[in-house]
Amino acid sequence: MALRVRVCSMILNNGPVFSLIKHVRTTFACLCIIFLGLFLVSSAPAFAGEEPYTLQIEVLDHGAARIHGRLTLLTDPQHAFKILTDYEHWNALFPQGFQIQLFECLEDCTVIADMTIPHALVPWSTHLRVKAVEHPPQTFELQLLEGDYEQYHLRWEFTQGKGKNITLATMTLLLQPQGWLAAWTPNVLYEWTLRNGLEDHFERILTQVSVESARQ
Repeated sequence: MALRVRVCSMILNNGPVFSLIKHVRTTFACLCIIFLGLFLVSSAPAFAGEEPYTLQIEVLDHGAARIHGRLTLLTDPQHAFKILTDYEHWNALFPQGFQIQLFECLEDCTVIADMTIPHALVPWSTHLRVKAVEHPPQTFELQLLEGDYEQYHLRWEFTQGKGKNITLATMTLLLQPQGWLAAWTPNVLYEWTLRNGLEDHFERILTQVSVESARQ
């Protein structure tokens, strides 16, 4: 019996079973280190300070989405309003492939814009025509006239932050593309697509504000 125990011990300590156990332990330890590193990286902003923007996306029925975002811009509200309503230079605020064409508005708006918007989810773009309604320097809105959307309403509001050159820019957006694609896309994928595009948009706004502020 003692001999059998010693043989089993030798097999476990020196044979393939021992190698397998050792490999599993090493792999598990590496995974723990990786997950710990990811946790620390993802938690770093909480210790580094406030994020420059927040973004909440609520996916509704039939491909509609309600979106709320807030950016902290290092400039005054008047300058922030001027940058975000500089429609002729909106290409700097959107991904490659974005196109805009402006037309004079003769009634209850500032300008009419035809926009072509590229998307990460599909290999084509969507088109919409909107009118811009401004109430400087506090708010401006884009209201849908026609295009590839059942609903599209964008509103920006600019308020003074806690500081001379700090603006809180709040964005609300309700959109619903036409067709079956958005309605049948899984919510997780649809939300990821919207978040990816809007986070890129927000980063470009922050960059543009920084560039324009440096010129003052």
